[in-house]
Amino acid sequence: MNILEILKSKEFVSGNTIGRFLGISRAAAHKQINFLRQIGYTINSSPKGYALINDKVLFNEYEIECNLKRNLKVCKILKYYKELASTQISVKNLAEKNFDEGIIIIAEKQTNAYGRIKRKWNSNEGGLWFSILLKPLIRPEESSKVALILSIALNRTLKEYKVDSEIKWSNDVLVNDKKIAGILVEMSAGQDRIDWLVIGIGININNNTLPKELKNTSISLKEILGKEIDRAAFLASFLISFENIYDDFQNKGFSFFSDEYNDKLAYKNKSITIDDGYNIISGINLGIDKDGKFIVKTTNGLEKIISGTLRLNQ
Repeated sequence: MNILEILKSKEFVSGNTIGRFLGISRAAAHKQINFLRQIGYTINSSPKGYALINDKVLFNEYEIECNLKRNLKVCKILKYYKELASTQISVKNLAEKNFDEGIIIIAEKQTNAYGRIKRKWNSNEGGLWFSILLKPLIRPEESSKVALILSIALNRTLKEYKVDSEIKWSNDVLVNDKKIAGILVEMSAGQDRIDWLVIGIGININNNTLPKELKNTSISLKEILGKEIDRAAFLASFLISFENIYDDFQNKGFSFFSDEYNDKLAYKNKSITIDDGYNIISGINLGIDKDGKFIVKTTNGLEKIISGTLRLNQ
């Protein structure tokens, strides 16, 4: 429990009560109250104690933890920054220092963010930009499946908001054929084990100032629903969904999710082209198999692909 959860639980809360819950002195509680005021919260004082005035929706680690309501293995340490060069680089630096699984770094704005093949990732204020450190008990060749289960978690979260989304293999989520989210997986591994995975996720939430070149291909949740979205609540819902999927994935394998993935797959049975970094493969999108491999029906037979960039043929 953090101080914000205590303030939200009652109309008025005394300094002594806050101190008792948190195991700190009344003076320390007052210091935390002043810090919350500095970062944007309206908190009134009276002889009855402190009262939180919910007159604005803020986004920070306090709000996210309040929405989580329980500890998660995928979210043991949560840090929010107003601006970073890249959350991905920040988490990779921690991974190299052998930090444990479950670190999440979030940035309001990134100045040097990147996606697959080091493409520049636009990340203005209002979006949801974060990276997660994971250490799954899987073989290195299975790392691409983590992007697939993350896509499923995003789909489930968007469904909670009554938004129907699709997965564009291998790392994008679409709404109305426009990109709302992207996933990047980077790893360090030995011959038969993964040392760490760093997952970068970007979701267009309230950032309605998309660059001109992205207007026709990208969309935000605010644009879809016509209202401002509580990003802390959205992120908490995603992390809870992903925690459950992540556990099942490690215990039951990807085959447990293959039908759900195929049900949400974009461009199923359509003519597509894939660049896997070595070859250009064209054919019909047949979806993924139980092992998470993408199947393309070509003129020469079936091709099974682990990763690549997909384009719909017009």
